[in-house]
Amino acid sequence: MPLSKDDKRKLIYAIVFSVASYAVAAGLALGTAAYALSIFTDPVVTLTIPLIIVAIGIQAINAKNGPLLILVISALLYAISGLIFLVPTFVVAGLVVEGVSRIVGYRSFKAVMINTTLAGGLVGVFSVVFGVLFVPSTASQFALDLMLAFTGIYFVESAVMGVISYYLGNFLIKSGVLH
Repeated sequence: MPLSKDDKRKLIYAIVFSVASYAVAAGLALGTAAYALSIFTDPVVTLTIPLIIVAIGIQAINAKNGPLLILVISALLYAISGLIFLVPTFVVAGLVVEGVSRIVGYRSFKAVMINTTLAGGLVGVFSVVFGVLFVPSTASQFALDLMLAFTGIYFVESAVMGVISYYLGNFLIKSGVLH
């Protein structure tokens, strides 16, 4: 069955925003070497511009399965690059954000804040948890008190990115750059 014009648009947006987010995250991760410092610091770096890109993508798609599509494509990109521990991270975050977005929506300030905070916070927390499980050498760096502190940091940082995402996405949509 061929895809409708709207489905093609959603798929193209999902691919473009996923690849852009992945490329920026890779550049930031390599450029800062944050993972070498601690398993907790890498998500702090990668939950900035890459998260904004994903959040704007969700606003652009503005439909059911948009968040899930973006995060599944992201999971595939990380799987292809050998970062297997990030695959369940994105799948879990994608399922949660998809479910919540069906209740709160995609483009309102409240929706963008909730979706972005959840996506970023969950990806931050689960990337550390799955990193410890999949990459045993990182287990020595893991400490519960640090995990609790960084969980707060991940969610607060993601909320700030949500505010930025809302205003950027809103501008791009109202100016006609995105539909």
